[in-house]
Amino acid sequence: MSQFSQNAPKTAFTLSSAIGLYQLVGGLLGLGLFLKLIPALENPSATTWLGILLAALLYGFSIWCGFSLLKKTRSAYTLSMVNQILQAFSFGMSGVAYNYVAGLKVGVGIDFLASWVFKLRFSLSSFNFSFGTHAGISFVSVNLLALLLLYLLERTKDEAKGTLR
Repeated sequence: MSQFSQNAPKTAFTLSSAIGLYQLVGGLLGLGLFLKLIPALENPSATTWLGILLAALLYGFSIWCGFSLLKKTRSAYTLSMVNQILQAFSFGMSGVAYNYVAGLKVGVGIDFLASWVFKLRFSLSSFNFSFGTHAGISFVSVNLLALLLLYLLERTKDEAKGTLR
């Protein structure tokens, strides 16, 4: 029993460091891919710039969460859990669509068309937020990887309490 107790903080640190690195790289990748698309925009509207700002903030948040976990700050687990919750669900209904992924998405979902179509989706750092457009799309998706990371963060949070700054 004492052997498990000695290994728990080290295991928690290793797992939280891996999740932190994942969030850091996912945020940097998403920000890089997104910024690369900006020059291709022709006469972007104010709402497009608002969407760009929102994407930059979310990817910046993922980067901050990654740094926080690597530095083992007290707020790191809470911030990282919020980051994963923001990535856990995607939807599109009645002209409103939302999808945010900083890293990888292993998603299962339903497209509501004339008949329901179940889909398995894989994607790399992506962002979509639209309001009042694409009125014909209707879908709901769950990012299984984000849910797994939420579980792992919750599990390692308690084990790492003594090592946080």
